[in-house]
Amino acid sequence: MESNNIKIYEFGHFKNLSSIVHGIFTRAGGTSTDVFNSLNIGINSGDDPKAVARNRDIIIKKMGMKSFVFLNQVHKDSIKILKKEELELSELELFGKKISNIETYTADSIVTDMKELALVIQVADCQSVMLYDHKKKVIANIHSGWRGSVKNIIGKTLDKMILKFGCRPENIMAGISPSLGPCCSEFINYKDEIPQDLWKYKSKNNECFNFWKISLDQLLKKGVKKEHIENMEICTKCNTQKFYSFRGEKITGRFACVISMI
Repeated sequence: MESNNIKIYEFGHFKNLSSIVHGIFTRAGGTSTDVFNSLNIGINSGDDPKAVARNRDIIIKKMGMKSFVFLNQVHKDSIKILKKEELELSELELFGKKISNIETYTADSIVTDMKELALVIQVADCQSVMLYDHKKKVIANIHSGWRGSVKNIIGKTLDKMILKFGCRPENIMAGISPSLGPCCSEFINYKDEIPQDLWKYKSKNNECFNFWKISLDQLLKKGVKKEHIENMEICTKCNTQKFYSFRGEKITGRFACVISMI
């Protein structure tokens, strides 16, 4: 079932930490065919559900995790908090079930202090923004597309980490996955879609917006140190041979972005 072609990207500042495992999977090494070739984990993408379930099993096996959470992502700003001391036993039992076609919560961001629990975000142009507080031992994984950027889901997630877990922004490390770059994030109808306070991120030459810079500024505004932020700066639309891109392909899959504490 598993292919030797699986390729995983890692953030440099996360890679050397023994307390977490993480990975940005490319589209290679899965079982999906045709336009979904090949490691598609998106249930609602139009792909064969059995292939998607097999692909999800592949990434979990590759990460070495038994417990995992997939989200029903809806491009809003809902944040799911999984604080171990507040969870019901029935909720804890969900994470260990080998049912790869279940998306446990409807949310676009998830935060936890639980070890051995893989937080999975699925993307195809949107950003997965991973956060880790090495002092409080708290992680988050955020699905931030342009709607998430407008709603500042990054800033709201940081607020939750501070409020619910006592995190301090200066101790938080952040990583931004491959996503739609400023070269390709064109919004012809931006005056109707993007609030005016974000128009400063538009290119002077065209209708493309720099959502990488928006995310950076949202992190900095909450107190995350610039030296603790890493952006892979890989545009998904420019690299459809490696990553899925809705803008580039329209009908396509979703690649996996995973983080867990160990």
